[in-house]
Amino acid sequence: MTDDIGVPLKEFAKGRTQPEMAAALGVTQSAVSQMVHSNRDIRVRETTKGRYEAFEIRPIGSRRKKAG
Repeated sequence: MTDDIGVPLKEFAKGRTQPEMAAALGVTQSAVSQMVHSNRDIRVRETTKGRYEAFEIRPIGSRRKKAG
């Protein structure tokens, strides 16, 4: 098992604009904006092919329950 869980999104964002981050991650600028302004634990790591991937770390069972 690898220990490389990447860097926090806010650290990855230093020195980069949202459009630059969006291009690097393959998402829209608005998606980056939502990620940056959320309290979610989003990590970014570089792949072996020199690309970047982002993922969220959260506890099991942390999904919100549907009302009703």
